Amino acid sequence: MENIKRDILRHKIYGLIKDKIINLELKPGQKISETELIKSLKTSRTPVREALLMLEHEKLVVCHDSLGFMVRRLEMKDVEEYFAIREVIENFVLSLVIKNISEDDIAALRRNVESGEETIKEGDIRKIIKCETEFHEILYRATKSDVLIETISPLIDKFQWFRGLALSVPGAASSSLSQHRKMLDLIEKKDLKGLKRYMKAHLKEAKGRIKYLPGILL
Repeated sequence: MENIKRDILRHKIYGLIKDKIINLELKPGQKISETELIKSLKTSRTPVREALLMLEHEKLVVCHDSLGFMVRRLEMKDVEEYFAIREVIENFVLSLVIKNISEDDIAALRRNVESGEETIKEGDIRKIIKCETEFHEILYRATKSDVLIETISPLIDKFQWFRGLALSVPGAASSSLSQHRKMLDLIEKKDLKGLKRYMKAHLKEAKGRIKYLPGILL
């Protein structure tokens, strides 16, 4: 029973820290204070350290002998490769979307775009990231492919992290929402060629924003 409780606690702490990283409450290069986590979570050092080691394994944090744990900073090579992989995935997704999307899915995309306008006005980066992520998740579900969802699930958190970094640039959220609105229009027109071309531009713009964020890259 004690082992089960310890495992539950470790995964809970892991989830809380991961959420802070993905939603940019902890930014690349920022030191993660074990002492503050222990105090805020009212727990012992062991589950906090175990959670951080799990995140290190996922390459979201790194541990330096002199500085302790820090949110991982990226190499340009990593950024290029993640976006290259995502472009391949999105092209496959869009092919299935055009083939299988339902009216309910299209209605969900419309609601997402409409709520995105209000979210941007509020200026809450966490809500903006969530709204942007939901748009792509609706597309993934619209493929009606369980194999696709199973295959990309391990990458979703990294995609969301990169998305958040790109959206943190002033003006990026409004630009991205405008692009989502155009993508929705192309989906309704069943224009796969135009949709793939627009998605490629969408990802290229996001990658470009990350490249010039201060303190993000090694």
